[in-house]
Amino acid sequence: MAVTKIWRVRGNAGDVIDYANDPEKTIGRLTEDELADLADVLEYADDEVKTENHCYTTAINCQRDTAGEEFNEVKKRYGKRGGIVAIHGYQSFEEEDLSPETAHDIGVKLANELWADRFQVLVATHLNTEHVHNHFVINSVSFEDGKRFHMCTDRYREMRAASDRLCREYELSVIENPKGRGMSQHLYKMEQAGMPTRYSVARAALDDAISRSLTIEELKHEMKQMGYQIQMSERRKYWTVTLPGWSKPIRMNKLGDDYTKERLIQRLEENEPQVRSESLQRQYNRRRSRYDLPTRKDKIGKLSGFQRRYLRCLYELGYLPRYVQNPARVHRIFKDELMKCEMYSREARLLCDNDIVTDRDLFVFEKSLEGKMYSLNAERDELRKEVKRVIPEERRQAAKERIAQVTSELRSLRSQKKLCADIKERSEVIEEKLAVIDKERERGREVNRQ
Repeated sequence: MAVTKIWRVRGNAGDVIDYANDPEKTIGRLTEDELADLADVLEYADDEVKTENHCYTTAINCQRDTAGEEFNEVKKRYGKRGGIVAIHGYQSFEEEDLSPETAHDIGVKLANELWADRFQVLVATHLNTEHVHNHFVINSVSFEDGKRFHMCTDRYREMRAASDRLCREYELSVIENPKGRGMSQHLYKMEQAGMPTRYSVARAALDDAISRSLTIEELKHEMKQMGYQIQMSERRKYWTVTLPGWSKPIRMNKLGDDYTKERLIQRLEENEPQVRSESLQRQYNRRRSRYDLPTRKDKIGKLSGFQRRYLRCLYELGYLPRYVQNPARVHRIFKDELMKCEMYSREARLLCDNDIVTDRDLFVFEKSLEGKMYSLNAERDELRKEVKRVIPEERRQAAKERIAQVTSELRSLRSQKKLCADIKERSEVIEEKLAVIDKERERGREVNRQ
């Protein structure tokens, strides 16, 4: 059985070299970052260790050692610069005793059948994991007619069908009736990565409300208190829940077996009678707190600028302090930010580690990143030229190791630069949302005092 995937490799347009004043130079040119991204994926696919010194690497319509340059020459010929620089495909086999020769033979046949008539392809068989697998790096522009590789669902289906047929020819196992995931690919990947989605947020809200309810009416009340719209009429075939800020409801039975009509009623019946009294007691204790000790929120309030905004945002999202996050308790205004928790955490860490408070601080830090990236790109270009010269093997190996190190450093710097751009874009929106929350809470305190 072979598992197949295919995805786009986009160039990083963060440091675009502006050739607008010289049209001849711009035609067919890739930016430094785009060239770097193309080189990275080709180097990854053709890694000597993973492919056993290139024994299992085949170049189709190009040469293995100069694939990157030949990819770029086609782009230059047809004036297709920027955007998607390559397509990366993947084919992994379940059989542990499959020989590398057979796996590579299947991969080459697959590439010849699907792409060789119009595109340049590098096929590499990797042996560095438990399962032998093939990588395909495909030029995003056709040498035949200059048209771009069109990525769509049909292309992936063609790849999977051809892979399955070849596996049958080689008497390998195939999934005959693959089942869908029951949700969009985007939501499925986010849940697999442990990130909040509207499905996981809805589950957490229902679990929280059920833990404090004995009847359907009480459950409805608890959900409305948290800002959810809920339809649980006995006449309805499917019960639904709509998240705050969303217009499209979710059928509860899509959330899992524990959220069908029958199971929800059963879960309410299983609750102990004291659930109601415990819920009322918690509300009473919150109103009559006898202590006014400094909280994490108070400490964050003493900060200023970007740091205060981002740490306060993480506090509102339940990310700070390090308690178990309860998406159901997050303010409705921040519901749509739950899926960005990890990104906000990285941005807050960047701000605090580099003492960035003002717009000026952020500007200076961003310029320092650009300077480092320029120096590292220049160094890597020189090292790549050195590797192609006739030099002792020790020097060539040392140069390759340094290239890998520089590539890793550049990847980290690009990531930091993307975070800086996102901070500039989102910080004001976060500040506006925090202001709305503060106003609502102040009104609530005034009502309680009355």
